[in-house]
Amino acid sequence: MKKSFSIIFAAIIGILVFTNQSYAAPSTLPPSLDSTDALYVNADLVAIIDHNTNKADVVNVTTNKVVNLSNDAHTILDLNVMKNPQKIVLLKKSNGNAITKTVFTYAGEQISKTEIPLKGVADKIKWVAPTGKVNERIMVQFGDSFNLYQDPWNKPSVSFNAKFNDTGYESVNVQDWDFVGYPYLAIKYQAQGIMNDDFFVRTINLFHKNEKLIKDFNTDIELKYNGTNLALFTSYIYQAVPGNANRPVSNDSLNVFRLMNVASGSEMAPIKQAFKEEGNLSGWKTDYINSQVFVGDVLEHTWSLFSQEGTQILKDQKWPENGNSKFLNYNPTTKTSYFLNYSAGEISVIANPIH
Repeated sequence: MKKSFSIIFAAIIGILVFTNQSYAAPSTLPPSLDSTDALYVNADLVAIIDHNTNKADVVNVTTNKVVNLSNDAHTILDLNVMKNPQKIVLLKKSNGNAITKTVFTYAGEQISKTEIPLKGVADKIKWVAPTGKVNERIMVQFGDSFNLYQDPWNKPSVSFNAKFNDTGYESVNVQDWDFVGYPYLAIKYQAQGIMNDDFFVRTINLFHKNEKLIKDFNTDIELKYNGTNLALFTSYIYQAVPGNANRPVSNDSLNVFRLMNVASGSEMAPIKQAFKEEGNLSGWKTDYINSQVFVGDVLEHTWSLFSQEGTQILKDQKWPENGNSKFLNYNPTTKTSYFLNYSAGEISVIANPIH
C-alpha cells in the first residue's frame, strides 16, 4: 500500500523518483575500478564516471589533466558523448527529484543547463540525442515497464512491457538494458532458479515489434550498443559454485565477446579465449570502448586487444599494476595504451608504451 501511494504521489506532484540503488544517494565509499564507467571522447580525452563517489570527469590521457564535470550530491543519471556536434551531455537528479541536463564542450566548459520536467518513477534512464527532425528523447525504465519520452515530457510516445515468463525459473527480472536510439532496445534478464542464476538477452525493434532472444550464456554478461551494433561481453572470476550451476569451464575456448547487428540480424564471429583456473584469483575481464575489445587474464596479469570485428591487435601484453587498472584506450599511431588507476583515491592515468 505504501509503495502504491508513493507512485501516485510522485505522479501528482510531477517528479521523477528513482528507486534503483545505483541511482540512490551517493555513497561515502572511495572510488573503485569496478564502479567506474569510461567513455571514449577522442584520442586524447576520456570521460570517467565513478558511481561510488558520484563524480564525472574528463581526463586527458596524454597529460593526466583532469577537468571535473560534477562532484556534488546530486546523483549522476546518465552521460552521453556526442560526436556531431562535439558535446558532452550530463543528466543528474536535481532538487525535488527533477532532472538537470548540463551540456559541456569536450574541454569541460559548460555550454548550457536546463531542467527536464519528467514525472513518475524510474529504476534507470537513458538520454538520446536529437537526430534530424526528431527531438531529444529519454527512455525511462521502471521494473518491466519501458517508456520513451520527448518534449513536452508529459506522456510517453512509445511504451513497452518487458515482462518475461519462463516456468523453468522461480523468477525472471530485468537486470540491465541499453538504448541509444529508436527503435532498438536491448534488455538483459537475470533468471533465478534453485541455487542457480542464468542470464539472457532480448533485443526488440520497438517499431516493427520484432524480437530475438539469446540464451546461450554460461555467466553474467554486459551489453552495450554502438550504433545498430550490439556488443555482448563477459567477465568472470572462477569460484566454487553448486554442482547444478551453469559456469564457464576452465581451459575451454570461451566466448568473451560477441557483436551482432540488430538491424540485419547478422552476427560477427565471436572472440574466443581460454583461461586457467588456478590459485585464489583467476578468470578474465573484458571491456569494450571505442570499438576496441580488451581481454585481461586475471591469473597471468596479461591482456590482449581486438577490434570489435574480432581482429587481434595486441597479444599478451603486461597488465599495469598487476591487473589493478582499467583499460581506457589504445592509440595505434603512438603505439601507447592507457589505463586508469586510482592512486591514493585520485584519478591517475598510466601511459603504457607498446614495443
